[in-house]
Order: sequence, then structure tokens, then C-alpha cells
Amino acid sequence: MMRVLSPLAFCLTLALTLPASAQVPPPVMDQVVLDLTAEDWVGTETARVTVSADAAASGADAGTQRSDLLKAIGGLTPGADWKIVSFDRSTDQAGLERWRAVAEARLAENALGGLADKAKQASRPGLQLRIGSIEFTPTLGETEAVRARLRAEIYGKAASELDALERSFPGRKFRMGNIDFADQPPMAYARKTREDMQPMAMAAAPGQDGPVNVSEKLVVRARVVLSALAPRE
Repeated sequence: MMRVLSPLAFCLTLALTLPASAQVPPPVMDQVVLDLTAEDWVGTETARVTVSADAAASGADAGTQRSDLLKAIGGLTPGADWKIVSFDRSTDQAGLERWRAVAEARLAENALGGLADKAKQASRPGLQLRIGSIEFTPTLGETEAVRARLRAEIYGKAASELDALERSFPGRKFRMGNIDFADQPPMAYARKTREDMQPMAMAAAPGQDGPVNVSEKLVVRARVVLSALAPRE
């Protein structure tokens, strides 16, 4: 009796009967693993300033209270790009409408002198302005610019290592197989904010005790894998 094999069974039978020398093993890679680090300081020339404003009004005055409040904030430093980050409206037991706003802006150091005095002078019955905090912390854009530069430095170090590896092993074609970045969160130094000062220091003139310029140390680490096909035995 004749047996007929299907095409799939025939292929499997043929593969099993092939000699071991005819079966191609997967390629073996030689690897060199490097841990590279780059670091630098992130500085800033502007401070993050927050100001809070409280207003109260009744009757017809309530209609203009919001615009008056925003105008008072903008008048502290003409030309500054103030952003309202919080805004609340409520009515107290006496029937007065109360408005509370918190705004922030990035200000140059020369615009900080006497800022607390300006807020006090701009205040009046029914409208109170207060400086919340002044922090010389870098912006996201300033941090990312340094991060990009550090990554470029890592690439340069990896390329130098690759070049040295090929000189040490002539004839081997190494390549950059993989780069994994592990960014460390920035570490702030010399931080000093308005919350750390006494009330008298908040109204200090330029040159007296005040906010200190803050630099953040940014560290970028990367694991680099340089690989090449292992020579056949």
C-alpha cells in the first residue's frame, strides 16, 4: 500500500533529515556595554514671581471688580506677562462679592527691587495685593536646552568609544547597537524663596537680603551597547 505525504509533512521530514552542518545557527553578537555620564549646571536670569490679590465689593462696584483686580496685578511691573493660575469668586455673609486671584510671571532680577512696596502701594480698601513667592528656578525651556546639550555630549563620547574599539580590534565592524538614557532629576542648590524670609526682608531694597540665584545640577546617564558579529569558528 502506497502512502502519500502532504507537502507540509514532506518539508518537515526533509528538515529533520538534513545534516547538522546544513542548519544555519542564529548569529552571535559580541557586545561592549558602557555606562556614560554627562553633567552641567542649569542657570536662569529670571525669577518666578507669584502675587495674590483679594478684592471685595458690593452693588454696582462688583461689575468692575474683576477688571480692577487684574489691572492692579499688571501695574506692579508694566510689560510683564502675568498669568492667572487661580481665580475664585464667592459671596460672604454680609452679601459682599469677594474675588481672589493668584498670578505668576517670570521677572528679571532688576525688576524685583521694591516689589513688596509696590504691592502695598497698589493696595487700597477693598483690594489687597501681596507678593507670594520669588524663586530663581530655571524654566523648563532652560532645563531642556541643557539636557539636549548633555545628550549630544553622550553621543560624542559613545562615538569616541566606538572609534577606539575599532582601532583596538582591526577588521571588526562594531556599531552602536543601543543607547538607553536615564535622566536624573535636577538638583537645586542655594535655593532661597520669599517664604524663607522675615516680613521685613520682603520689603528690602536691592542689595539687602533677598532671593538668591538658583542653579540646578543636571546629570544625564546613558547605557551604550556597542556590538559586532562574532567571528565564526
